[in-house]
Amino acid sequence: MVLEGKNILLRALEREDLKRLHKWQNDGDIMRLARSYPDNMISMEALEHEYDKAIKGEDQEKQVFIIQERSSGKPIGWASIRHWGRKAVSADIGLAIGEKKHWRKGYGTEVTRLLQHEVFEQQGLHRAEWWTNSDNKGSLALAKKMGFKEEGRLRDAVFYDNRFHDIIALGVLRKEYEARRRGN
Repeated sequence: MVLEGKNILLRALEREDLKRLHKWQNDGDIMRLARSYPDNMISMEALEHEYDKAIKGEDQEKQVFIIQERSSGKPIGWASIRHWGRKAVSADIGLAIGEKKHWRKGYGTEVTRLLQHEVFEQQGLHRAEWWTNSDNKGSLALAKKMGFKEEGRLRDAVFYDNRFHDIIALGVLRKEYEARRRGN
């Protein structure tokens, strides 16, 4: 499956993408923004194990995409849709632009638009969730720009850079997404 936007496309993760994903997921600056633990290195073997089911098309709970720039055809990041169980009415969406030269170029907006389209219009889910570190102002601004509303805060939920950080939970309902699309 390929989700096509104007400047990017989201395509399935392939085994040859793992080397680039390994580089991105071991970059503290990227992982600090990807709501993860920036001080936690991951081995190639662990990464292969983590994404093996996705590459084989066997993961029923998580879809993993490579964000590919249309003009160059090059991968610039990754995104995912995670379902929480068989009877889920919502999905957690996330993304990370791994190539820093592509930050702040509007790709995150386009990726989020494609992920929301997939969640609401293709999968027919009721809500989408977005979780991010409270320090990630760019992620919070993007989520709010795309209609997500803050729903909660997990205080001191992660520890890195020698201190605790809050996690912010945001959500958007299908009716809110549809109203935004209609321009209401």
